[in-house]
Amino acid sequence: MTINNTSTSLNLKRALGTLAAAITATLAAGGTAHAQLASTPGYYIGGNVGQSHLKDDSPLGTDTDRSDTGYKFYGGYQFNPNFALELGYTGLGKFEAPSGDVKARGLYLDAVGLVPLAPQWSALGRIGVVDTEAKISGSGLTVKDHDTGLKVGAGLQYDFSPNTALRGEWERYRVGLDSVRSNVDQYSLGVVFKF
Repeated sequence: MTINNTSTSLNLKRALGTLAAAITATLAAGGTAHAQLASTPGYYIGGNVGQSHLKDDSPLGTDTDRSDTGYKFYGGYQFNPNFALELGYTGLGKFEAPSGDVKARGLYLDAVGLVPLAPQWSALGRIGVVDTEAKISGSGLTVKDHDTGLKVGAGLQYDFSPNTALRGEWERYRVGLDSVRSNVDQYSLGVVFKF
């Protein structure tokens, strides 16, 4: 079954264009400082945008394998160069499935570990919990499902200055869809601002 994802592609291109403009502005404002963001404790906020991918067996027994634009907004506190706690909201996207449209979102709390690799570069890993709401609508019927599940992820961070960084991440969210638990993978790029 082929799905026309033209509007999804246009939304992703617009979102990535906006993100590219934000990154360019950050680079211009950040100068060439070489201090690592990971080296000092403090509060931070950020936002990522990218691609979410749902693959599961739908409630009607047919496979779902779809992608859509996803995003997240988050804030956290970095306790030391290697550990932070992060609270965030994610929009996982809207997916067309044989049983109807599936729209998922969630709130999460993660423990984030950072390992400096080189000046300005860090690897990061995360594990936490996510409280998701999935809405399935089709054939004149709408079903909402709330679920609490595991969330994991990994990525790289590049520090432009002591106050700004770029993150590239992969995250896996466990989502409940009408008694079926599914994985949504999100691949995203974002900017972190520390204060």
